[in-house]
Amino acid sequence: MESKKANGSSAKKESLLPISRIRIIMKSSPDTENIGQDSLFLVARSTELFVKYLTHKAYEMHKREKQKVLDYPSLADAVQTMESMAFLKEIMPRKITVKEYKEKLQNLDSDSNGEESS
Repeated sequence: MESKKANGSSAKKESLLPISRIRIIMKSSPDTENIGQDSLFLVARSTELFVKYLTHKAYEMHKREKQKVLDYPSLADAVQTMESMAFLKEIMPRKITVKEYKEKLQNLDSDSNGEESS
């Protein structure tokens, strides 16, 4: 019984993400004063599960398209198409080329100029 407790508590402290970095990020909030070890572990574990969920969903979406690599465009597509990821849409936009960006700017300029002359 003792060995199970020891293994359970050591497993609790293991994290794939660096706890010190998570502590720094959490302390960057002006509303945060003290951060307990349990809350650090829970945030680390929650983040790991979220990343796993996001990558799994992106992989499922692109597996149908027979892509073999999961990269930023794959993740950005998943974020843009999944309603549950709407809160990330501005943080993880689809990448566009400089040429596409300039074309969009020109279209916006011409649209705004057309409205002003009316």
